[in-house]
Amino acid sequence: MRRCNYNKSMGEKFEKFKTKLRSVGEFLFEPHCCIFCRRECDTTNGRRICPRCEELIRYNGEHFCLKCGNRIGLDYEYCVSCQATSYDFDYARSLFLYDEVTAPMILNFKYNGYRDYKKPLAKMLSTYYDTSDIVASVVTSVPMPKKREKQRGYNQAKELALEFCALQNMPYFDFLERTKENVKQATLSAKERRENIRGSFKAINKAALKNKDVLLIDDVLTTGATASECARVMKEAGARSVVVFTLAKTDSNRIGTEA
Repeated sequence: MRRCNYNKSMGEKFEKFKTKLRSVGEFLFEPHCCIFCRRECDTTNGRRICPRCEELIRYNGEHFCLKCGNRIGLDYEYCVSCQATSYDFDYARSLFLYDEVTAPMILNFKYNGYRDYKKPLAKMLSTYYDTSDIVASVVTSVPMPKKREKQRGYNQAKELALEFCALQNMPYFDFLERTKENVKQATLSAKERRENIRGSFKAINKAALKNKDVLLIDDVLTTGATASECARVMKEAGARSVVVFTLAKTDSNRIGTEA
């Protein structure tokens, strides 16, 4: 048993070492690389996107679902999924679609220690926020299970939210705490995600939460199950409204009810 704990401890230390090593590499070598393709690019505007990737990224433009933020046709206000599904958040907005161009970047930011991506990504969120219909007075993020955060060394959603708050001069609070470990949502169907995530959060800092318009930041919105559960918990604790703000949205036009 002791040997098993030792191996587990060494594994966690090695993961933290890799994260720190990646951070050092980011600081020394990466600031001039595009965060999407990792080719060298002009970074004077702080966005770190090369012209080629700028052309390929499918941004969520003027025509999107008023509920989940997914790209839709000109003649519709809501996507097919949102016409059949109710959420506890008021609405969601995302920068771009989650696809073969944006997914590798987000996975690097989320799992591979590319923490410095938070700066250009927060700048992009901030620029979008300035011209959006979003109404919010305070910011929070989706918490990770403590065990998973300890292994990874950071919570990418919180890092992104804190950087965004610094740019927007908005207050940040941890309003949610994870109460249990779950099967990873990525392995589940839409219905299973809703069942899996139910009861996974509790509200904290309730005095600061009361009557607030909350901006909930995360990396990707897929089925909306996690965001909806977070919103439900915060509203029951006194939040006036909850708007979800993510880097990317999976395309419900391509994956149907899984968006």
